[in-house]
Amino acid sequence: MIKHLIKLIWNKKRSNFLLTTEIFVSFLVLFGVMSLMFYNYGNYSEPLGYQYENVWAVYYSRQDAPDSVYYPALDRARQYLAGQQEVEAVSFTSYNTPYSQTTMRWNASYEGRSVTSEMIAVDEDYGRALDIEAKAGRWMSPAEVATAERVVVLNRQAAEALFGQEPALGKMITFEEGGLAWKVVGVLGNFKLGGEFQVPKAVIFLNHKAHDHRADAMLVKVKPTAGAAFESSMLKELSRIVKGANIELSYLTGQRRTQHAFTKVPMILAGTICGFLLLNVGLGLFGVLWFAIRKRREEIGLRRALGATHTGILRHFVGEAAVIASFGMLVGLFFALQLPLLDVFGLDKQVYFQAAAASVLFLLLLVVVCAFYPSRQAARIQPARVLHEE
Repeated sequence: MIKHLIKLIWNKKRSNFLLTTEIFVSFLVLFGVMSLMFYNYGNYSEPLGYQYENVWAVYYSRQDAPDSVYYPALDRARQYLAGQQEVEAVSFTSYNTPYSQTTMRWNASYEGRSVTSEMIAVDEDYGRALDIEAKAGRWMSPAEVATAERVVVLNRQAAEALFGQEPALGKMITFEEGGLAWKVVGVLGNFKLGGEFQVPKAVIFLNHKAHDHRADAMLVKVKPTAGAAFESSMLKELSRIVKGANIELSYLTGQRRTQHAFTKVPMILAGTICGFLLLNVGLGLFGVLWFAIRKRREEIGLRRALGATHTGILRHFVGEAAVIASFGMLVGLFFALQLPLLDVFGLDKQVYFQAAAASVLFLLLLVVVCAFYPSRQAARIQPARVLHEE
């Protein structure tokens, strides 16, 4: 039957060329949108690695205060926060807090292997503030932080890049050629600093007191009951303790919404444009098939007179529309599959294959739905009436 349909389509190749081209363009657009959606969904399904609810980020921007005044004031501010009933945990951290869109990337090395990693300067309570669980080893201890020992905690991607399948605990890594060595004391799972839609990347947490510049931001995990009144009194007291510094407070939940908007808005725009395109394609396909079937009333009447059944006519015209669409999609598949073969965007090949399969299924479903009603009308044509009109 398919061979017969292909022969009929080839005999009318001029009239079917425009429809095939329309399906081809629609497939490419749909493939692009589906690739974006599958890529983001794959990233979103990966574990985040921390908890962001009820966590506030406090950023300090000092003006002219020297280190001898500024950092002791920060220590007093931390002690004040740790003593509040509404606070469950407080930690020093560098400015690249989760969802902040701030990065600090260094090159870490171990025996000839290296990885460009996100570096976060933290203290002993960072893991408690974000509810981070170590997969191996432990978090840095208060004693190690107090004595400025060079210790680091790696996430899974950093450990695999530097050590492969070897145990990471106890090994020494460096951040510059000939630089001082830092000891690995713990390994985490994922830690997606940029949020749920980020590709899991290497992250290294280092003792901020052993770093050249101490951390001057804080993560404050508060109880769910902490409200605007506590926030106001907290900021007022922090301004009194850390004089001469601009203080900014931000909720991680708010930063998360902002970060998600950068990913969701392009997807929504692309999906909306693609939706309007497919709607126009569907309406055009419906009209073209309706017109084509009306022009072939004599052929349909003759088929019915020769014994073609209602179901046979329906299957014939739906199948013909599906085969025409398949030609357009085959050409589209040829171009689309060049992306994984040439590794154009560096994405996982599975993303492209999933997007291609979803695009083919969606367009075939659209074609079948648009062709069903005109084909059903064709199947209801009475041969006697058509032949009488002739």
